Amino acid sequence: MKLRISIPGMYIAMEIEEEQARKTFRKLAEQLWIIGGKKQCPPPREEKKLEQFPAEETLPDQVPEAPLMEAVPEQPDEKIISPGYGGYLYIKCPVCGKVKGFCAKTRISNFRCECGSVTKLKKMVPMIMKCECGRHARYLTNMEEPEFDITCYDCGAPVAVQWNDKKGLYEPMR
Repeated sequence: MKLRISIPGMYIAMEIEEEQARKTFRKLAEQLWIIGGKKQCPPPREEKKLEQFPAEETLPDQVPEAPLMEAVPEQPDEKIISPGYGGYLYIKCPVCGKVKGFCAKTRISNFRCECGSVTKLKKMVPMIMKCECGRHARYLTNMEEPEFDITCYDCGAPVAVQWNDKKGLYEPMR
């Protein structure tokens, strides 16, 4: 069985026996609950998955937890969204006016320009780029001009985009 522990930016995955993986998971979960405080309750989905195995019912440390898990009402998984923006971003520096397009693999809330200024990313709007070469991309941008050119990252050709007030986004000019 594969056991994987991950946080944004790093992870570890190991292949270990099923019973050892379950014991390790329980120990890690217990440590995380201790570190995170007792206000957080364990996710019911994971514990219910563990209760299905008859070998675990005989373990003495699992007996007190079973009634507690049955008393917790099942809640739908909440999507945790970290602050900031990710994906293709097209940012204009308010100090020097230089524009940079890039792909943020993790969510960011600030952008540091080559000139040294830091731009806080807020009120980013969608921008759709459709090049004649066939490349389509969806960006988020902080631009405020009614129209401007963006360079296609495949062929290098300029693609003119304009603000569409009704849709609330930048789209290619026709």
